[in-house]
Amino acid sequence: SVVTTHVTLDPDTAHPRLVVSADGRRVQNLFKDQNVPDTPLRFDTWHFVLGRESFTSGQHYWEVDVKKRTDWYLGVVSESAQRKGRVSLKPQSGYWIVRLNSGELTALTDPETTLRLRVISQKVGVHLDCDDGRLSFYSVEDRWHIYTFNGGVTGKLYPLFEPGSEGEELEILQPGHETNHTDQHKEVV
Repeated sequence: SVVTTHVTLDPDTAHPRLVVSADGRRVQNLFKDQNVPDTPLRFDTWHFVLGRESFTSGQHYWEVDVKKRTDWYLGVVSESAQRKGRVSLKPQSGYWIVRLNSGELTALTDPETTLRLRVISQKVGVHLDCDDGRLSFYSVEDRWHIYTFNGGVTGKLYPLFEPGSEGEELEILQPGHETNHTDQHKEVV
């Protein structure tokens, strides 16, 4: 089993409409630009936020609670990828992303790959193997493989998140809070 990597969100990269929680684990779209400085690190068109942590070697795994939303983007981006403007989200541009849009899952390959899934998981596991240049996505609850970008996932890579348009928070699950494929550890909040 892969050890879960500690991933927190970097508010300096967040699109102005996104608000990151103080603990760096949750993000939501407030639908209006917040008063934040525009820096070269910040996305200004795509509603993305990156993790603070970057990876160049080894294996890394994190889990995201996407809840019952119908839209999200999850994946990784290379440090050298363009962040400003409507950059094309494909591996050649340094973006490796799976997108849920209106309940339809797509791997943003070139051309795009439509993914046929039985059910959209509420928890998605992302496994980055820098040494093999591979990025895989899993449905945590039913241990179902969603998609793998096989080879070529290289460079200095940052986890990427987009909370969609529901207004509800997207949450990175803390290491040690994994579901362990049972519901007995779910905390009631």
